[in-house]
Amino acid sequence: METSNENLQERYGSVPPKKSKKGLYIILGIVALLLISAGIFWKTTTKNEEELPVETATPAYEQIFSVAEYDQIPDHYKQFIYDFMEYNGYLDGTYFLTKIPDRAKSVYAFGDFTDDDNDEDDLAVLFENNDYTSSMLVIFNHKGEGLFIKKYTGDLPIINSFKVGSKIYENEAKLTPASCGGLIVKTDYRKEAIVYDKKSKKFNIHYQYTEDDIRSMNEPEEYYEEGYDEAATEVASEAAVEPSIINSINEDSY
Repeated sequence: METSNENLQERYGSVPPKKSKKGLYIILGIVALLLISAGIFWKTTTKNEEELPVETATPAYEQIFSVAEYDQIPDHYKQFIYDFMEYNGYLDGTYFLTKIPDRAKSVYAFGDFTDDDNDEDDLAVLFENNDYTSSMLVIFNHKGEGLFIKKYTGDLPIINSFKVGSKIYENEAKLTPASCGGLIVKTDYRKEAIVYDKKSKKFNIHYQYTEDDIRSMNEPEEYYEEGYDEAATEVASEAAVEPSIINSINEDSY
């Protein structure tokens, strides 16, 4: 006897429909994406914390680089500056970076100042003294090691860098290609080039002639020849021959 569907449903109950796994897959996919995103965020945050200097959050660090023009200095070079000032006790304000935005862009420069065949630049920085009239030039290599220091008493110069081969005055009053990249330091009354010399193994300072200097050197020198004044000579001769009143008195007294 054939059993109808209605009898089977009454006897065994209705058979539930088979559940779809599509929703489960969607949920698992969302969870996986969230976990991946969280992992990338953690890795990026950790990497940034390792690369950024620890001192960037300190008031002293923020005070040094308080001018927007210093944002162009990469963080690891800023660390060199901070470490130098901290080591030498300059965080008390003895030396500082200028707070004048227009001047700030001219107190640091990058370049290959020792021609060391390294792709990373050296850094030159002008620190201002708290007397507001003097300054100190420091050159760091790409590792943050000090290479050169020069103090300018009573001067607040500005600097810019030049590349090897640039025309400058070195050992004579004639423009020649620079043997190495270097710095131009300008004051109110003087301009000089600081260049590393591989022969002497030191930085040399070369005066940079102005147009007036060159012009004056090329002009012929004028010499004043003292003329022979015959009239004055004759008068002197007569005075020597004629006896003076004093001599006459002396002669008569004998």
